[in-house]
Amino acid sequence: MLRKTNSVPLHTQASNYMREKIYNREWDVDEKIPTEFELTDILGMSRGTVKRAIKSLVDEGLLVQIPGRGTFVTRPNITHPSGNCLLSFAESLHSQGIEFETQVLESSIIRADAFLSEKLQVPVNAPVLFLRRVRTVDGEPIMYIENRLSMLVVPGLDKVDFEQESLFKSIERCAGKRIGYSQARYAAKIAGEKRGEILHVGEEAPVLHLEQQVFLSDNVPVEWGNVWLRANRYVVGTVLQRV
Repeated sequence: MLRKTNSVPLHTQASNYMREKIYNREWDVDEKIPTEFELTDILGMSRGTVKRAIKSLVDEGLLVQIPGRGTFVTRPNITHPSGNCLLSFAESLHSQGIEFETQVLESSIIRADAFLSEKLQVPVNAPVLFLRRVRTVDGEPIMYIENRLSMLVVPGLDKVDFEQESLFKSIERCAGKRIGYSQARYAAKIAGEKRGEILHVGEEAPVLHLEQQVFLSDNVPVEWGNVWLRANRYVVGTVLQRV
């Protein structure tokens, strides 16, 4: 599992492994993670290294240890909405006269698991478009975007060229309805290995993470997504109501 010949310390590799489990919702909010002994077997490493990796994620606020019960994924407890006009990031950049490019890293149809079934209000195994994009300004990546969209609500969305067309406009065109509002949460996090590589920052670099659920004007959820923003390049004010 771990690359012992890698120059990255083992405890950092272990932290990256666990951080990805949390970021990808493989370990969900309030879920108990494997025990230190189980992680020792999974990762093929010493218990001391596992303990050190867990402590670093506790210090980041991603995990909490409850004596006698185990270690759990923390529940974010602060949501700070502001503003009254819902814009996509592409629309926001356009409004500021900032030129950018979008690269699609992945566009595939996946099946809704229990988590996406709840978020998108679709049956388990319903088709969901999984979209990964990176957006650059002057050749420098400023945001990494993951979207999960209900194909039952926006049929044909998988045919869109997202390197040329913005997501919100595509949703409204394919759904035949306006986007109504979003529920958004921002938090400061550590990039981790995967997102650090995409954003061209160190894996320990701070990033701003947006978790957002988007609803159509009839209150039907259409998208659940995550945006990871380079903290040294982006200042964001959340916006909620589309006008």
